[in-house]
Amino acid sequence: MSIIRLATSAVLALALSSGAALGQTLRSQTTWGGQNADIAHGVVVAADGSSYVVGISDSFTFDEFGQFRAAISLVKFAPDGSLAWQRLWTGTTFHGGLTGLGGPAIALSPDQGSVYVSGLTTTNGNDAVLLKFAADGTLQWQRTWGGSSAEEGNGVATDALGAVYLVGTTTSFGATSSSLFVTKFSAAGALVWQKIFDGASGFAAGVAPDGHVYAAGSIGRPNSLGNFDVLALKIDSAGGLVWSRTYTAGEQVDARGGLTVAADGGPVIAGAVQARKGGIVGIAAWLAKLDPNGALVFDGEWGSREGSEAAGVALAPDGVIHVAGQVSQSAGTEGAFAFRVDARGRGIDAVTWGGSSFESGHGVAVAADGTVVLAATTSAGPPYSLLDATRRVSATKGTVAAVAGALADPAGVVNDPGAAVIVPDGRTAFAGNFDTALVRFTRP
Repeated sequence: MSIIRLATSAVLALALSSGAALGQTLRSQTTWGGQNADIAHGVVVAADGSSYVVGISDSFTFDEFGQFRAAISLVKFAPDGSLAWQRLWTGTTFHGGLTGLGGPAIALSPDQGSVYVSGLTTTNGNDAVLLKFAADGTLQWQRTWGGSSAEEGNGVATDALGAVYLVGTTTSFGATSSSLFVTKFSAAGALVWQKIFDGASGFAAGVAPDGHVYAAGSIGRPNSLGNFDVLALKIDSAGGLVWSRTYTAGEQVDARGGLTVAADGGPVIAGAVQARKGGIVGIAAWLAKLDPNGALVFDGEWGSREGSEAAGVALAPDGVIHVAGQVSQSAGTEGAFAFRVDARGRGIDAVTWGGSSFESGHGVAVAADGTVVLAATTSAGPPYSLLDATRRVSATKGTVAAVAGALADPAGVVNDPGAAVIVPDGRTAFAGNFDTALVRFTRP
């Protein structure tokens, strides 16, 4: 595994503009990128307050014709929000994934000494990819998983014993055109087991404190062509299916926003719900909480009037649930948002972040001291504003049902793609097109 050092970058601290959110304190906001599109996809925060942001960058790698192409990016920010290091995995990839809703995901090892990144590579006709980095940015190992058709890894999570779980979509295995897959790898990168649930796609992964694994994705709604429900699976650490559930609401609902595990050991799933109101089908950021037995605890939606979608969800140390994503604003612009709800799903507060152009939120995490870390993408330089938004979270009134199906054992193949990792010349002054942004703030 070679690391090519290209250059270093400077750090720019961006000041809070007028219109600050009441009671919210901005700690830092830092952009990162190059001359093309550098899109954030997820964020985690370590115990020391440092943050890791995963995304896809079009700014630093080239195809055989000398044209820019996409690569998976991993950027570490120090506890104060300044740039610590940056890496690109140069295996070939592309934006959107197989479904248009996919993208890289990120998780920390239980000892926080390693960072796992999931995604896809066009190797072997599109394979899921799993990368393990040390906290200093050194690539420890890389794996692809797949079959004769196409796969993508959209979710990754670790358990207390150090195992890592990859969740995504495969079109190589199963009787239908698509299956949700879950693979378990050891900390050394060895495949432990692999499972598929036929007729579905996979978006998110999570692990409960007792070691049970959750996977969330989409599944076709019965007797409704083109409409989809959320599929949630609970699996034991040996790969046995504990339960399977569908969540139904609106015209369709999906788990594009990921999954976290609440204090009671049940999953919290986020995404978007599309529902018909007044003859118009709108879209709203959505979340639902299930208990460990698969029963619905609460569901809710935010930003239905404006049009919004969730792209990240996290549990704070105090048990509060944080959701981040993108919301439509006045004058045709888009902004990043972050709202939080209590253990009963009641809205506590919300903020939007952005400038005069297009911003979107792609992930959220909460540090041990309560600092909220928002991974976002911006299409313009500063000034940016952190503004109060409505805290209203309306009940979606969806339904949960058991769904027939079983886990099967596919014959997926694991390989080491041997792609290089480079240190790009990403800059923390806005570089044009789309830049990744890391926004840190505290709430009262």
